[in-house]
Amino acid sequence: MTTPARRQYLRIKSQYPDAILMYQVGDFYETFDEDARIAARELQIVLTSRKDGEDGRVPLAGVPLHALENYVGKLVQRGYKVAICDQVGEVGKGIVERAVTRILTAGTLSEPNLLPTRQNNYLVAIAPARAQTGLAAIDVSTGEFIVTWFAPAELPAALEAELQRLAPSECLVVEGSQSNSYQLPAATMTVTPCPSYFFDQEASHTRLCRLFGVQSLDAYGCAQAPQAIAAAGAIIAYLEKMNVALLSLLTGLRSYRTTNYMVLDAHTQRNLDLLQGSRSGTTQGSLLSVLDRTITPMGARQLRRTLTQPLLDLSQLEERFESVEELYESPALRSRFAICLQSLGDMERIVGRVRQGSAVPNEVVALRDYLTIIPRLRELLLGCDAQLLTKLAHELDQCPQVVELIGKSLARAHTADEQDDGERLIRAGFHAELDELIASIGESRRWIASLEAIERERTGIKSLKVGFNKVFGYYIEVRNTHLPSVPADYMRKQTLVNGERFITPELKEHEARILSATERIEEMERSIYADVLRQVSVYYPQLMTTAAAVARVDVLLCLAEVAAHQGYVRPRLEQSLDLEILGGRHPVVEYTLDGDVFIPNDTQLQGEQEEQGERIVLLTGPNMAGKSTYLRQVALITLLAQIGSFVPARRV
Repeated sequence: MTTPARRQYLRIKSQYPDAILMYQVGDFYETFDEDARIAARELQIVLTSRKDGEDGRVPLAGVPLHALENYVGKLVQRGYKVAICDQVGEVGKGIVERAVTRILTAGTLSEPNLLPTRQNNYLVAIAPARAQTGLAAIDVSTGEFIVTWFAPAELPAALEAELQRLAPSECLVVEGSQSNSYQLPAATMTVTPCPSYFFDQEASHTRLCRLFGVQSLDAYGCAQAPQAIAAAGAIIAYLEKMNVALLSLLTGLRSYRTTNYMVLDAHTQRNLDLLQGSRSGTTQGSLLSVLDRTITPMGARQLRRTLTQPLLDLSQLEERFESVEELYESPALRSRFAICLQSLGDMERIVGRVRQGSAVPNEVVALRDYLTIIPRLRELLLGCDAQLLTKLAHELDQCPQVVELIGKSLARAHTADEQDDGERLIRAGFHAELDELIASIGESRRWIASLEAIERERTGIKSLKVGFNKVFGYYIEVRNTHLPSVPADYMRKQTLVNGERFITPELKEHEARILSATERIEEMERSIYADVLRQVSVYYPQLMTTAAAVARVDVLLCLAEVAAHQGYVRPRLEQSLDLEILGGRHPVVEYTLDGDVFIPNDTQLQGEQEEQGERIVLLTGPNMAGKSTYLRQVALITLLAQIGSFVPARRV
């Protein structure tokens, strides 16, 4: 017969047949059977076996508890789904109760060490139908949740272009569907088939309304896009199955149309090396590598979105040009903005983890520190003339209630000149009952600290020591030569080579008091800390709006820095089909030249037939003469102008 422990494992594993089950056994997470073979192969760890009843020897491979995140990250990056099964019951007699607490896939990661810092990690869902195809995307680390949809005439180009832009790590599709209307870039993401009921329109509508607490989706701009709703609903159903805590991040849904931006099909994005160099396979050699002087991680992610969604609205572009120009013309102002931004970390993802209840204390303290910078950043923005910069100032909210709460509650939120509360998590004075418990421990520890001197005096044993270790607790140690002098009330606890360790009734009583209070203190601190996270989460919308505004400021500052360092000029845009570039330069080639100078060239095209000017340029020349460089140069200069950036030219 199989052992009870084996039966428990098989029961849990049967619920997650498509996942690698990481099964906690003490200080290790173990995998068994085929999971163990996969883990050993993919993680390069030892594959061993364990005897287990009538099953004979069961394959086994394990990793230390403290290193779980690194190993799980490798499995997820290689397309595996991983279920984490933790010990949730008390260790004692019988089988320890265990349960799957989370399921990790490429698109549902929120752990900071497993995510790319400077780009989004999107999970997308595609809901195809004859009349319309819906696309939904979510980044669970930031709470961004967006939907769009495509008419049949737009397929497959528009959908493939959007997938190229989003670069999702995981894509949900209808199980068993054989769609020929689009092609998935499967080499760069995990494709996850899901049951068709995940994509049911009516069920999806109900899921979304229930999640957002509304009666209809009219306010979200997708009420007339049933397939977009179906795709969004599929994501919700998937997250409910994977990790329901992630749903707490979702406070709304944003609809957009790709037709509101300059169309960049997938081939164009690749051929222009917008985000990735064709030779390097990384950002090296890309337009992004030229532009990315952002300071914050959320600014870097915003720059990617800005670069792949060029604007068509002239008034929005002029707002950006005006902002970049003001920053461009004042190095001192740029420096002051940079100093502020350098003090800000990844607010966006920290706030997301606070909302999930998974943020660690150091992150919460960092959030408080970031918020103390916001008033200075707001002051700088309000001092600017550009309309967009002053508009962003009004989107910044320091959330003083959050700053005050974290400062009062967390002991690790003290400044250098304040008293350090040592290992305490909750600051003294924040919770009266907790303070009383800690004070009671202090009394017992002071008694124990004085015990050594008292016992030396009482016994006359000058070498007597009072010590502590995690296995045996507190003890009184006496060398063998002094054992005849040991008092009758000493109870033997441990025998050593050179002596004995004892405990007294009083020492045992104080030890029990300390251990009991310590356990209670840990429980109370966890509960208080969780409550602090819940209180901070009340300000989630304001905090995320602030983080988004900081990201946009970072991008504008970045574009101004690039313009200043690379000698770019402000382009002049107008509602005509004419294109004039004087002294144009290829931004990427120029950036990569080591000491050489890119030779500028001109481009003049007329949108209407006139006596002066041309509508078409027929470009000829031998191989390697620079034809493709010239073509890409014109495209990139045009693209830069359409995102609100200055451009590499003498005049445009």
